[in-house]
Amino acid sequence: MRESEIMAEIMVEIGAIKGVMLWRNNTGMIKSADGRFVRFGQPGSPDLIAIAGGKFVGLEVKTPKGRVSPVQRKWRAACEAAGGRYAVVRSAHDAWAAIMDALHEDDLKDEPFAREVDRRD
Repeated sequence: MRESEIMAEIMVEIGAIKGVMLWRNNTGMIKSADGRFVRFGQPGSPDLIAIAGGKFVGLEVKTPKGRVSPVQRKWRAACEAAGGRYAVVRSAHDAWAAIMDALHEDDLKDEPFAREVDRRD
């Protein structure tokens, strides 16, 4: 399954959870009509951004073999240092688990936030 397909499943599943805002975080560059290149978004930022229970949650979508880039690792560290949550997700189930962790953080004080499939990133 491609990242875009995983992301589409996540948008449907997480978008249906009451009290959670979720949106696609586009980044990249386009060529304007006059030939100039225009950058948008913040390099390394996650594919999806959610607000869950008043908490910022960044969701970086990867295929089962996908790896997080150095700039994504740097963004993750800055996000977590600022008190945000960040998870590498490889399925809608992974995203659901990350969102549930944020929503029920008070119940999970002694548990790690991200339930990642693996630690290859």
